[in-house]
Order: sequence, then C-alpha cells, then structure tokens
Amino acid sequence: MRKILLFVISILVLNGCHSQNSVLEKNIIDYLETDSKSGIRTDLKIKFIESEVFEIFVSDSIAILEKQYQEEYEKKLRFAQKSVDHWQQSVDKHEKKKSDIVHKMLLAESTEKLDNAKSTLEKIKSWRPDYLDRYAGRDKNELIAKSVKCKLSFQNSKLSSRQELDATFIFSPDGQKIHEFIRGK
Repeated sequence: MRKILLFVISILVLNGCHSQNSVLEKNIIDYLETDSKSGIRTDLKIKFIESEVFEIFVSDSIAILEKQYQEEYEKKLRFAQKSVDHWQQSVDKHEKKKSDIVHKMLLAESTEKLDNAKSTLEKIKSWRPDYLDRYAGRDKNELIAKSVKCKLSFQNSKLSSRQELDATFIFSPDGQKIHEFIRGK
C-alpha cells in the first residue's frame, strides 16, 4: 500500500512539473510566433529539443549583483592605481631635475595630478553602488523569476529548412509573462 501511495505521489509531482513546463513552453511559442507590433501570428512549427527550468530567488540575484559589483570595483581600483603610479613616476622623474625651471613647473603639475589621483583612489575604495541595496529587507528565499534555458527548432515560412535556436527566457515568478529573451545562452 505504501509503495502504491509513493508511486501515485511521484506521478502527480512529475505531472505537475510537466504541466508547468508545458505552460512555459506554450508561452515561449506564443512569444516567438506573435509579432509584438502588429499582433500577427506566424506558425513557426516550433519543437523543443531541450528545455530546462530554473527558479531565480532573491539570493541568486544578490549573488549576481555582488559579483558584478566586485568586477566593477576591481576594474575601477586597477585603473585608479595605474593613474596614481603614473603620476608618482612623473613626480619622481621631475624631482630629480628640479633645478631646471621647466621641471619645476612640470613637478607642480604632476604633484597636483598625483593628489587628484590619490583622492580618486580613496573615493573608489569606499564606493558602494545603490544597486547592492535593491533587495534590502526582502526574504532571500523569495522567488523573483523563472528562467527557461532551451534549444528549439523552428520552420520559417520563407525558408525550406528547419533552423535551431539556443535561448534563455526570463519569466515572471508565475511563469505567465516573459521579461527577457536572450539568444545563445
């Protein structure tokens, strides 16, 4: 009796997943076959070759934003440090020859630019963009989107051969609306 109950539950769960996938696939087909401006629909005879659904939670989005911040921060920091190093070399070069009037003027200019570069470097060290606080106070387990990564084939009515497309579709949490269509991912 217990085995039968587990079997029935597993079938229901699998049908629920399949049902959700078929709703998402239907929405993808509608999205691809309907012209957004005119509303005219073209039957592209879309067939899904592969399809994988991912749920995106607040914690996932936070991780992406933090990675983006870290990359931006490191890039800005490297650039600012290069600027400081450049102007420091210029100051050192002109200090060696400061008896010459031209080098005195260049030393003053280089010193000013070095100070500006150091100031910029310090600002970057304390930089924190607003987008890092986008999810402040929200539950990290909150579902914010669904992602469907798929490979599909279609038949364009103007061409005689089938074509394939790798794409990712980002859906609303309920799976009803497509927010973004990304080719080749």
